[in-house]
Amino acid sequence: MHERFCLNAATIKTTPLEQQIDLARHAGFRQIGLWLKDVEASMAQGHSLADIKAKLDAAGLHVAEFCFLGGWQDADEAKLKEVLTQTRRICEISKALGCDIVVTVPALGPGWLKGAPERFRQVCQAASEHGVRIAVEFPGIAAEVHDLRSARDLVAAADCPNGGLIIDTFHFFLGGSKLEDFDRMAPGEIFLVHVSDAMKLPLEKLRIPHDNRTFPGEGTIDFSPIFQQLKRLKYDGAVSLEIWNRELHQANPVEVVERGAESLARLEGLL
Repeated sequence: MHERFCLNAATIKTTPLEQQIDLARHAGFRQIGLWLKDVEASMAQGHSLADIKAKLDAAGLHVAEFCFLGGWQDADEAKLKEVLTQTRRICEISKALGCDIVVTVPALGPGWLKGAPERFRQVCQAASEHGVRIAVEFPGIAAEVHDLRSARDLVAAADCPNGGLIIDTFHFFLGGSKLEDFDRMAPGEIFLVHVSDAMKLPLEKLRIPHDNRTFPGEGTIDFSPIFQQLKRLKYDGAVSLEIWNRELHQANPVEVVERGAESLARLEGLL
């Protein structure tokens, strides 16, 4: 398997952390994306961050992304202080696991766009205390920051060296992003890439949160032009398989990871 491919643990989100690591290793992944809730669950069972890092190292896995930080864009001033405290905590854990990218998402509802750059700037400044980068993933169902253009405008307005973007192929498709939106971008603005396909369903059904995604090559998305743009922008970071799908979450995780690894092989020629 190509070393840039990563398994985001959301693909097997009901599986305990230790098993996530084992499954990723057995499938040939060299990178993994972890979630705070899974790390916290492992720590509640008596494992330290050093224990988890040791297991990752033994499996030959680099943590390419740590998920996720939300609530900053639509928080009132009191709540924002809590979010920034949480930002520091998440970044501290992420860095202890060898990861310098924390995933964040903007508000889903309307009315919060004006203050978004300043809020994002504060998040990035808090993350910089731990040497962590903050990567914005734009949800295709969001009211305001739902496509590459709006997400890029937000990050550019915040103007933080450790603030960047995630290109999620499902959200790129769902939110109506256009290939020409890449034209305004410069190398280095994209911190991470998530890949999943969109099921062959009407667009309104695809808008159901976290469902109706499938493995690359089994849906309707044409990955080739997206990866051509990524290559033009000299993106050489992780390509992370992230499939939110309740049926898959109830399936045998061994089979899900194996099927995921097979689907990524279809993209290898695009890297």
